Amino acid sequence: MTRERSDNYDEKKELILRKAAALFAQKGYEVTTMMDVAKACNASKSHLYHYFPAKEDLLYAIVKEHTLVLLNKLSQVQAMKAPARERFEHFVVGFVEVAADSRNEQLVLTKELSFLPPAKHKEMLAMEVQLVEILTGLLKEINPKRMARAEIQGPYALLLFGMIIWTFTWYKKSGKVKPAELASHIADIFLNGFCAPRAQ
Repeated sequence: MTRERSDNYDEKKELILRKAAALFAQKGYEVTTMMDVAKACNASKSHLYHYFPAKEDLLYAIVKEHTLVLLNKLSQVQAMKAPARERFEHFVVGFVEVAADSRNEQLVLTKELSFLPPAKHKEMLAMEVQLVEILTGLLKEINPKRMARAEIQGPYALLLFGMIIWTFTWYKKSGKVKPAELASHIADIFLNGFCAPRAQ
């Protein structure tokens, strides 16, 4: 017999995802148990299993939901009617702000993706490729000569993603440098170089 959903099913599910993301980010996916997540939620393991039948389902939900938010945000930037450099700056700001608002989820996506089953891992990699393609398109518009060789396009895009993604292993938006300012510095250094005068 199918168990009926409670009125606050979605709220409880989101709570589980937030608590699990925090634990996976702090302790690592491999050593975190479903009991750890249940305790963090002040719930029983059976309560968790009602929402997520296995720990890998939790991981999949966390990384997929976070990646979809990124894709939605950055696809909107791609569709903007603005010069390429301006869209690039919006791209960096958008990514940094989403990651700053969901730091635990970003860390899980960065560090724990390999624990997904092969089919789900492949699905997530395909979504990440979409992000790379959006950025690659912008870089081609900004500097078509530098991006002329197909084999260098991916590395240039991944250099920027590396600057952004690994920043969240130490950066917290509660510090003195806020996400928008950090994003502005990243975009400026990537496009103009560290020794160039600061873009206004």
